[in-house]
Amino acid sequence: MSPETNETNLSPVACPRCGETMRSATVRTAIWRDESLFVVEDIPAQVCDSCMEQFYDEETSDALRRLTEEGFSSLRPKKEVLVPIFSLQGQIVRRAPSAEDGAFTERY
Repeated sequence: MSPETNETNLSPVACPRCGETMRSATVRTAIWRDESLFVVEDIPAQVCDSCMEQFYDEETSDALRRLTEEGFSSLRPKKEVLVPIFSLQGQIVRRAPSAEDGAFTERY
């Protein structure tokens, strides 16, 4: 899932998912490993503004894979943030049609 980079080629790169034009960008991603959340920033990518997919070249994918496999121990964090964790338990209202074309609600 790695498109050719657009850095040396002036012609636009089409998104493999939706076919729209992608742009070069620097992105961040969140990676869960066991019960820990890691955020990686400054990732070079091709980004589709239409479908929001992000694609990395082979070298970037390899660097992310190595970092993850090493348990994020090979680099020192640039910074740390406190992340609040919310739950949707008991907050989702599901609607089901009733016999009168109405709906009843149920909380999960």
